[in-house]
Amino acid sequence: MPPRKRILREDILKAAVSLVQEQGPPALSVRNIAKRLNCSTQPIYSAFINMDTLRDELTAYVKEHYLCTEADSYKEIALSFLNFSRREKNLFQLVYLRQRAEDETLFEDPNAAQIIRKLEINLELSFEQAAQMHRRMQYYCYSMAVMMATCYINFSEEEISKELTEYYRIILSYYKQVKSEEELQHWLRCSRNLLV
Repeated sequence: MPPRKRILREDILKAAVSLVQEQGPPALSVRNIAKRLNCSTQPIYSAFINMDTLRDELTAYVKEHYLCTEADSYKEIALSFLNFSRREKNLFQLVYLRQRAEDETLFEDPNAAQIIRKLEINLELSFEQAAQMHRRMQYYCYSMAVMMATCYINFSEEEISKELTEYYRIILSYYKQVKSEEELQHWLRCSRNLLV
């Protein structure tokens, strides 16, 4: 009798990711994952207490492997998120377009801490101002991402870049209370490393 194949948590999560990528979030079930791994449901229930636990860990796995980025600029991080929504529509829907508990955070950003710190330093903002500015940028990016993930609209890379730059100029003007084009250009120069 051949030895039984050992199925690890990582194997289950990878199988779940590929299942969602190919068939969408509704296909996510213990049975479908087991079928993909060519095993019974027992190893999956041994690794995860229930489907809710598996879904929570899968969401964390997707964030870590697809959304966390070490980008040097604010714009790169936004582009990475938006390209994720365009390339990985089904994974985006799994993570972001789902029913949430009332006490759950509405929008998770695995890159928030590093972004807020960059805004504080480059734009001479308080932590609170930088966090608010970032939250407004998040709302804008999230809206674009939802439109792309649901095929409502498909922005090109160039269009995404242009939209991000234009909105950044608007929100920068608001948070720095810019009164002239000259003053805006000064703050754009201060934040040029954020926009590369």
